[in-house]
Amino acid sequence: MYAQQNDEKKLERAIRKIKHCLALAQSANENEAATALRQAQALMREYRLTEMDVKLSDVGEVESALFRAKRRPAWDQQLSIAVANAFSCTTLRRRKWSCSKDQIIECATFVGVSPAQNIALYAYESLHTKLSLARKEYCSAVRSGIHRSQYSPETAGDHFALAWVWEVQSKLKALVPQGDDDPLWNPVIGQGLVAIQAQDKALISEYLATKDIRESRKSKGVELDMNAQIAGMLAGSKVELHAGIARGSEDTIALSVIA
Repeated sequence: MYAQQNDEKKLERAIRKIKHCLALAQSANENEAATALRQAQALMREYRLTEMDVKLSDVGEVESALFRAKRRPAWDQQLSIAVANAFSCTTLRRRKWSCSKDQIIECATFVGVSPAQNIALYAYESLHTKLSLARKEYCSAVRSGIHRSQYSPETAGDHFALAWVWEVQSKLKALVPQGDDDPLWNPVIGQGLVAIQAQDKALISEYLATKDIRESRKSKGVELDMNAQIAGMLAGSKVELHAGIARGSEDTIALSVIA
């Protein structure tokens, strides 16, 4: 076990060195660039790594601490999908045995090119907390007769939550440039971002190809409570999201969710 951990650490150090050398290989100084590229290639041969192996090392997955004992409701799944799409990640529904709960639980997992998966997880859990509270308040209002519904309070609350997610989804998309239809689209920066997003998507697909991932079942269409939808959209429209992009060695996005 110790030997295996030691080998993994050596491999991680080697990958960091290779990444550093590949970065130096982009230098305007031809001699420096050539030397760095030779060093990177030598390390790859020594550790039997390909360029794809190095790139895949940037792909990671994080698991949400939020879970359900049974299947997560549609609004919860839609929220994780909306967040994943906004931050160029993929979300998975993960069912596993919880020793602490002594039962099978389901939670959301985000797969992305670092640090995107961590940003997506933060956004998901922040929005989930806010939505859960809003849904609980709406269910209480249906029970007390403040809001009328032909459905049970819980079902009406689910319809409210779905509309809330649809409204917030557009706000999430606005955080990241989406294409040349964006009014703030900068052709040079924008095209670079699109290329990066395409590369990240390819890396995530390559990463998932090595995993045993089952496709999610498509949910059946249902007729939703119109009043609950309107209430959910109004509540979602009041949610404020702010993102600050700080450029350093990596692009990082600081997301805040305001009540």
